[in-house]
Formats: sequence, structure tokens, C-alpha cells
Amino acid sequence: MALPSDEANHLCRVLRIVNGNRIELLDGRGGRFQGECIEVARERVIVRITNLQTNSPPVPLIRMGVALGKSNKWEKMIRPLTELGVSRMTPLLTDRTEGAFSSQKLKDKSDRWTKLAKEACKQSGNPWLPSFDKPVVFDEIISSPEEGEVRMLASLSDLESESRHLSITHPSVTNQLSIFIGPEGGWSKEEERKAKKAGFSFFTMGPHVLRIETAAVCALAVARKGLLCY
Repeated sequence: MALPSDEANHLCRVLRIVNGNRIELLDGRGGRFQGECIEVARERVIVRITNLQTNSPPVPLIRMGVALGKSNKWEKMIRPLTELGVSRMTPLLTDRTEGAFSSQKLKDKSDRWTKLAKEACKQSGNPWLPSFDKPVVFDEIISSPEEGEVRMLASLSDLESESRHLSITHPSVTNQLSIFIGPEGGWSKEEERKAKKAGFSFFTMGPHVLRIETAAVCALAVARKGLLCY
């Protein structure tokens, strides 16, 4: 098989591969390939596949819905979330989202996010490339639950003080766990009220105010261990 030109360039210019070198390839859909380079040129690398391993998707699939923010906060999350095995990422527009986001700007960002995720998959060996949704208003998320979805909201408010943890002892009971992280200013009271009414479970990562990217990475790491609490 012939590799894409950008991958071929990277292998030749950076890794300096030669004929006969063995490499590992990922297809982003659970496939892990072992191959041998049989033709190497500056923009052309041909690989003979010698072994194929197919990995089952993680259960449950974890979706991270994170509020868009200023600067490159979203970019900072892509690599660690991909390394931790996030399945899907949803940019959120919330009541307190700051900044203007044009269609072209969001398209450029989406292309950049996918590129960063691919790099993280290659670095970490994660065979599953996460998908990226188009930005969506959080009210639409609240009113449109997906089949088999368990929805959790990170919050520091006292709105759900009696329901601060969710133990996931049997991940197979749900197809998808969706974790939602709000903007720097936090969710509005109205958003939290609507989420509570819609059946969201509330949790907190502790008593301190975390940056968006820190909260997202911590929440996914803890969810992977099977417990969201405080």
C-alpha cells in the first residue's frame, strides 16, 4: 500500500526510513498494521502489510462536550484527551461562552483539531481516532438525548449537592457516557436547571475552580477509572 504524501514525507525527512524498515500503521478505526517498507522515496513510501490486528472499540464510548473558549484552549485538550481514549468531542456554545466564532474560523479549527488528534494517536498508539462534531448550542444538547446515553455535567454549584457522584461499576450498561464541561464563567443557573430537569447527573472535580482544559482532561481520566465524584 502507498502511504499519503504527508506521511511519506515525515517518514523520509524526519525518521529517515530506508527499504526494509518495519513500521506500525494505524487506520483510526481500530486497525493496527505491521508493515515493511519496500519502496522509499521523498514523497512516496510503499509498505507491504505483514500483520493486522483489529481492536474492538472501547465500552462505553466517551463523548466530551466542552465549551468553546478564547485563545487555543481547545487545542490544548486534543492531545491528552485522544491519548486517554476519548471517542467523540463536541464544541459547545453556552450562555457564557466568550469570543466570536465565524463558520470559516470553526472550519479551520476543526481541520487543526483532527490533525492534532491524528498526531496523538500515532504518538500514543491509540488505534481509535476521535470524531469532532460541529459546534452546538448547549440547549440543543439538553433537549436531544441520544439513545443509551448517560449524561453528566461538571458543576461547582450547590444545585445537585445531594447527587455528587456516579459509580460506573458495569460500563457495559451504557453505550455512551457523555461528559459536559462548561465555560470559564461556569454554567448559567438556567442551563443547570434545564440539565437537572432533563435528567443529567451532576459531579464536581473538587472544590477548586479548574481551567477548561484541566477539567476536561481530569474528568476523562477519572471516568476511565470508573468513578466521577467528590
